[in-house]
Amino acid sequence: MERKCYFLIPAAGSGTRMGAGLPKLMRNVEGSPVILRTLGAIAEVCRKRYSGLDYRIILVTTNDLIDTLKAMCSEYFSDINISFTLGGATRTESVSKGIGLITDAAEDDFVLVHDGARCLITEEEITACIDGLMVHEVCASAVPVKNTLKQVEVLPSGEVKVISTPDRSGFYEILTPQGFRYGGIRKCYDKAINEGITATDDTALAELLGLEVILTKGLYSNLKITTPEDIAIASEIVRSRGESEPFHD
Repeated sequence: MERKCYFLIPAAGSGTRMGAGLPKLMRNVEGSPVILRTLGAIAEVCRKRYSGLDYRIILVTTNDLIDTLKAMCSEYFSDINISFTLGGATRTESVSKGIGLITDAAEDDFVLVHDGARCLITEEEITACIDGLMVHEVCASAVPVKNTLKQVEVLPSGEVKVISTPDRSGFYEILTPQGFRYGGIRKCYDKAINEGITATDDTALAELLGLEVILTKGLYSNLKITTPEDIAIASEIVRSRGESEPFHD
């Protein structure tokens, strides 16, 4: 029996920092909406059947977007098994709802969680995470921290006081995809929901459960679209890659 690999894509955030107008996932980046670029990158891995896996996509979204996304997927990704569900009040609840759609997975099948707003994800990053899961229980894309970090204390006056300057070589910035064996991610989110734990990062839940997390190669270009400035940066990166033509399948 083929091992299954689920891409679980949270796409239910409010996007308040993007400001008024279109939801951030529908903002245009060089001819394509953010979410279409994200899905397009993942679809390429699915179509190539990397490592011979049986690929599925689970899209967790909002009432406002679900019909639009269903139509979009029907047009561009009709050859891929895609399921939809509505998200919750937090990212943790949304991912949990996506996991709830997985009803036929073996304990060792793969689940890769990838933010819908990270539309510059590359095939290299996705396959690195899949390769990691062949050996480890939990893997996550990451990059070394480039900037100097300061540990601080907020004073009663509101001023911020520097306590120390840690060695940045011991720190990485976590990205997505973040990959799990199905049995592990189910246990992580069962614990989170039962105990009211919220996290902005899936591997933080793995750490609470005592699972070893291994980092795989990420790229600094794999930014999360959050503000209007991010759209401009993403557009420049797309132009530099020569991918600014309108999306096509």
